[in-house]
Amino acid sequence: MGAALAALPIAGCGPSAPDPKVASAGPKDAIGNARPVANAPAGGPSPTVTAGPDAAPTPPPDNGAAAAKDPPADPVKEEPKSAFSRVVAKVGRNHGHVLTVAFADVLAGVERSYEMAGTSDHPHKVTLTADDMKNLLAGQAFRTRSTRDRQHAHRVLVRCAPPVDPPEWVSVCEATFSGQDEHEVAIPAGDMAAKVDKTYDVQGIAGHPHEITMTAADFQKLAKGEAVSVKTTRDKDDAHLHVVFIQYRAPKT
Repeated sequence: MGAALAALPIAGCGPSAPDPKVASAGPKDAIGNARPVANAPAGGPSPTVTAGPDAAPTPPPDNGAAAAKDPPADPVKEEPKSAFSRVVAKVGRNHGHVLTVAFADVLAGVERSYEMAGTSDHPHKVTLTADDMKNLLAGQAFRTRSTRDRQHAHRVLVRCAPPVDPPEWVSVCEATFSGQDEHEVAIPAGDMAAKVDKTYDVQGIAGHPHEITMTAADFQKLAKGEAVSVKTTRDKDDAHLHVVFIQYRAPKT
């Protein structure tokens, strides 16, 4: 009987042999023993286990599928907004004619013809093409000649403008050109204050361009109340030029 009792295992005395399945499932320490995983919920996600020094780093979760489902939204592209809101039209050698071009017509961008009789007793007409409308909206001046009536026609200047004329469009000087062409020049207050050499395009309503150059000395004379006369560049077709007489209009105090 004593020999039989000695052969039976004694419960609760010393560590029991590890379950080979459990030992292989968990991570091992530096000497190869399995590390226990405590309080793992039944049926739940695997608990976080700190890997040993020889363990490979855990790769980050793959979110590629989510990114493919929800691509980043493209930024909203806004149409460029024009600073213009009105159209300015001038008729050369005028005797009552009025040319009115609606800004909505320029935005529409289609060809349109305009009657410009005004208070005159005879009509004239001007046509602006779709390309002319596009160029106007881009800030370019449009110059043309009206249809003929009673043996004459009129030069016309059309351009888009902001709600209020910018300072560079407002001249503080009076200018008179020799000859019959309808040239114009705008000398703004900023140029009078700067008193440095400046070149101006003086084409105006005329069908051909010229330029004038004002020197610092010219601005000094104008500021003192003296008149200045300058010559334009020559026209490339017939080599004519103009003399321009300029007088400063001092602001009233």
